[in-house]
Order: sequence, then C-alpha cells, then structure tokens
Amino acid sequence: MRLHLFLPLLLFLNMGCTPTTQELIIPIATPGPQGNQGDEGETGATGTGGEQGPQGETGMQGDTGPKGDTGLRGPAGKSVPAEQLKQLEAILAREAGEIIVGTESYSFGLAPRITGFCFLTNHGRLFKLKNKNTQILGETIIENGKIADRNDFTYLVRSAYGDDVKQYFLAVTQSGLIYASEDLETWKQQGDINLD
Repeated sequence: MRLHLFLPLLLFLNMGCTPTTQELIIPIATPGPQGNQGDEGETGATGTGGEQGPQGETGMQGDTGPKGDTGLRGPAGKSVPAEQLKQLEAILAREAGEIIVGTESYSFGLAPRITGFCFLTNHGRLFKLKNKNTQILGETIIENGKIADRNDFTYLVRSAYGDDVKQYFLAVTQSGLIYASEDLETWKQQGDINLD
C-alpha cells in the first residue's frame, strides 16, 4: 500500500515542477551568411508583335535653302578641227548643191554627260560629231537622219535651260517653216512664219 501512495505523490511532484512542451524556451540563433546567387534561368519565348499603327500625317515642306556659291568657270571649249570638217564636206560632195547652213553643240544627260556637235544642211540632213567624253573631242562624223524632205533649210539653233537638262533645237527654212526637236531624232513642224 505504501507503494500505491508513494507513486502518485511522486508523479504529482514531478508534473508540477517540470515545464510542459508548450512552455519550452528555444534559444534564437543568428542567421548564417547568404548563399551564392543561383544560375540565370533560360530566356522566355518572344511574344507576338502588336498591330501596326496608322500612318502619321505628312509633315510640312521645309524652307528652301540658301543659294550656293557660284562654281568656278569651266575651261574654254574647243572648235571642230579642220580634218573633221573635211570629212563632212566629203560626205556632202555626194549631193550637188548641198551645203552646211548651221552648226550647233548639244549636251544630253548628267551622268554620263553626252556632248558633241550637230550640222544641218540646206537639204535638211543632220550630221553628228559625238565627243568621246566631256574633255575629248570625237573623231567620226555620222549622218543622223533628215528633218524634212526640203532643200531650203537655212538655220539651226539650240536653247537650253537648267544646266542643259531641258533643251530644244529649232531648224528654220527659207520659206519660214520652223521645225523643233528635243533629241535631234524626232522633228515636228512647230510653226510657219508668214513672209508675204
């Protein structure tokens, strides 16, 4: 019986003096050093593009810039050599009474610029001396067609605008007919001067 009494008393004393698990105090430790950064992840897939926006309004045209300085004067031109004129005279000797009545220079294009001379006979035939380039005179005179079936042509003239970008050639007859061309190939009767 003593044992029966002694055991509960021992349990009571043991329970009253020992803290329970809820009342346990856990010491707080200081955090350790931060670990190394992990590897960079893979790049995600590219997203789809958005819709194109509407076109903006056209801006206003800017002001015209100031006029540039005048360039240096070019070298003096060269005359047609006597040997080439003899070639032309030999061609004309085939037809009796045909003579040269007009000579004019021409210039077509900008890059490359094509230059030379054209010759008109009283029968309306044209001959060309095409230069090798803007610095070297050509060597061969070739026939370049006929303006019209007439034998009273008297004059050939050229007018050029804007650094020879636009030019006109006019051929005049003794009776007052005027023929015009922009390219020395196609001629059109432009007018008639009444001489009566």
